[in-house]
Amino acid sequence: MGARASVPAVDAADVDRVLGTRLPRWLAAHPRTVDALIALICLSAQALVLILPGEQPLWPGLLLAILSCGLLLWRRVSPRAVLIAVVLVGVAGTLLPAPVALLGLPVAVVLSTLASATPTATALVGYAIVVGLPALGALLLYATTGVTHAPSLLDPLALLALALGIAARGTARRREALTELMNERLSTARGVERQRISAEMHDIVAHSLSTMIALADGASNGWQKHPERSALALDRLGEVGRSALADMNRILHVLRDDDAVLDERLHRSGHNVPELEELVEVFRDAGLPVTLTRSGEAMPANPALSTTVYRIVQESLTNALRYAAGATRIEVSIDVAGGTVMVQVADDGRADPRGGRVPSQGSGRGLLGVAERAAAFGGGSSAGPRPGGGWVTTATLRTDGDARA
Repeated sequence: MGARASVPAVDAADVDRVLGTRLPRWLAAHPRTVDALIALICLSAQALVLILPGEQPLWPGLLLAILSCGLLLWRRVSPRAVLIAVVLVGVAGTLLPAPVALLGLPVAVVLSTLASATPTATALVGYAIVVGLPALGALLLYATTGVTHAPSLLDPLALLALALGIAARGTARRREALTELMNERLSTARGVERQRISAEMHDIVAHSLSTMIALADGASNGWQKHPERSALALDRLGEVGRSALADMNRILHVLRDDDAVLDERLHRSGHNVPELEELVEVFRDAGLPVTLTRSGEAMPANPALSTTVYRIVQESLTNALRYAAGATRIEVSIDVAGGTVMVQVADDGRADPRGGRVPSQGSGRGLLGVAERAAAFGGGSSAGPRPGGGWVTTATLRTDGDARA
């Protein structure tokens, strides 16, 4: 069975698809491309400022610009460290013998990123770093060279970046709140629906079982005097039972779609047994040298028949695990031909030195259960020692008729 879908839930991407436009969704889906484009734009603008006037030395300024813009590629990973590094690169430019004034675009980009990803207090600390480190650099420049440089404590570009980042963080928080609200409403709706389905299941079970009990009592009491009426009552009993089972399967199908644990338990119960290959693999893991061979026609699409074959093989392999001491080969064969399914499990385990198989470790009902299952499909079973040593269990099932009650 393939993995079933998880409980439907709304995430932030779903909210974006409803409220957003294509461009914001594309930007959110390609962060590395966006970072590279921003770094390239900042570097291009800085290069133009250095080249066009021709008043500033090109190589140290261009080198610092490449460094500050390149740091933008890591702004999402560590915005605090990148902000400090970019600001220090700008301060280093002002301390050169031939000072280089870099544009504040990289600083603004990192500050906006910091403000959108951290609390407002952290963003304000980031702004303080943006204006405070250049002020310390100006003091150091004045102390060492006597050159005065008065940096602004109110950087318009940095303030704009700070405001945009805080606004973006607020938008993200509102989106998360909306996502949580939508999921809560979905969860409430699912709970209401499950309650309705549970009530419906109660009505189905109570009505159907009451009807079946009445029909069974009537058939039992009137069997001697009115056998034909009793037969009709038994037919009706089967119809009611099948109808109730179909209704319960339909309701459980709705419930299992909303509960992964319930779905797995239902899948492994009733007629929803695993494939024989899975069963054989389990016993292989337990140390049995099991092989599975299929021959003849395809197995009929009959869940009850498949379950019967599975249980017979399961019981036979369990017996082999208990009693087939020293077995080097255990062969499971399924042959479908002429309206008959033949199931055979044979091993070459050695007999107990005192004669016979290893002493019984079970209740003794395993082989009886195999016989009863085979008889339910109009067949039979046999089990006993093989002529050359070992044990063989064989069951024959008829496929040209329904299983008997």
